[in-house]
Amino acid sequence: MITPETQRDAFDILIVEDSETQAELLRNSLATKGYRVTMASNGLKALAAVKRAKPSLIITDVVMPGMDGYQLCRAIKSDRDLKDIPVIIVTSLKEIDDIVTALECGADNFIRKPFDANSLLARIDYLMANRKLRLHTKLKFGIEINLGGKKHLITAEREQILDLLVSSYEEAVQANEELVERQNEVQALNVKLAARAVELEEANEQLRSFSHTVSHDLRSPLVTINAFTTILQRKFSEPLEDKAKHYLAGISQEASRMTRIVEDILYLSNIDRSRVTRSSVDLSLLVMEAVQTLRDTDPDRRVEFECVPQAIVECDERLVRIALSNLLSNAWKFTSKRADARIRFSAEKTERGETVFRVKDNGAGFDMQNAGRLFTPFERLHRNDEFPGFGVGLATVQRVIALHGGRIWADSAIDKGAVFQFTLDAGSGTSA
Repeated sequence: MITPETQRDAFDILIVEDSETQAELLRNSLATKGYRVTMASNGLKALAAVKRAKPSLIITDVVMPGMDGYQLCRAIKSDRDLKDIPVIIVTSLKEIDDIVTALECGADNFIRKPFDANSLLARIDYLMANRKLRLHTKLKFGIEINLGGKKHLITAEREQILDLLVSSYEEAVQANEELVERQNEVQALNVKLAARAVELEEANEQLRSFSHTVSHDLRSPLVTINAFTTILQRKFSEPLEDKAKHYLAGISQEASRMTRIVEDILYLSNIDRSRVTRSSVDLSLLVMEAVQTLRDTDPDRRVEFECVPQAIVECDERLVRIALSNLLSNAWKFTSKRADARIRFSAEKTERGETVFRVKDNGAGFDMQNAGRLFTPFERLHRNDEFPGFGVGLATVQRVIALHGGRIWADSAIDKGAVFQFTLDAGSGTSA
């Protein structure tokens, strides 16, 4: 019995492909199955090669320089001596126009990129098995169709239309199978992500609980150290040498500093535990209240301040009040060495429909190379003797913004001030 496998050694295939990589992949796939393969890098070279030695089959890409795959197919099918050579078009098949164009140029079959080697071999076997049966049964007819506002006159053999219909069906089945496979992969990935999210939430909860417990456990001995140091300084400092007094002062200062760090850890832990309750809030009012508090605590400062009126947004008033207070305190602190200190709060609606809020100052600024450390707890970009602090304020702001589903970023330069920009959930909010 003669099978496609036994005929392959006498079957010459011409591959027309301008990509050396794709051509070699095709050649390897076919040569390993026993086909004799030759190659051409474009349509013009392929047409010349076909006229020199007639192949059993042509497999051609569409997009090529000089003469594309459709033009090559049309030239083959319009030549009385060559028109019986089967032509397979390799196409991306992004539009239905691809099928109509294949019909118009006389293609016998097509296969979709990226193709599967087994599918291509099955197409070739199909053409081989049917070509002899159809040598004496060819029937040609014409039909006019309207597609995408354009008229197409299809003059094709019945067998060609049948072959293209079969290949279209096979490609649709394969595409559907790939879609189902992708859907199954997405579903499996979603299950994994859901499980990972639960694990992450449990880990975060354990971390928050650990931080809370450790902070509480640290607070008690620190209070004791502070108390004993104070007693020593108050009641027993007279007989002590100056160096001993200096050491005691250092112990007291560092104990106080450690107490503040513990309190900040607890504070951040509580922020992380917060639940966002949204309501309509005028951020401008919160900003003015925070600025007035800063002025009351430092009445000798002269700071020029601007605030956009009625910056209304849906947010958690308690949490955003904390974030704005930290941002404005930050600006207040880093403009402390400026005689012409200026702080500005503004809001602007973007083309995407979200409102971007800005706190801008003309203070000390920072090097943008260090911007990645801005929102890390206890990280500081300035020495403590320049500007005191513990590096918790911006970390707090970032966590409040994240709880709202928003973003925060900064832009700055040394001695050129800084601007902190943030959103509170994309698409929400209005600006005056």
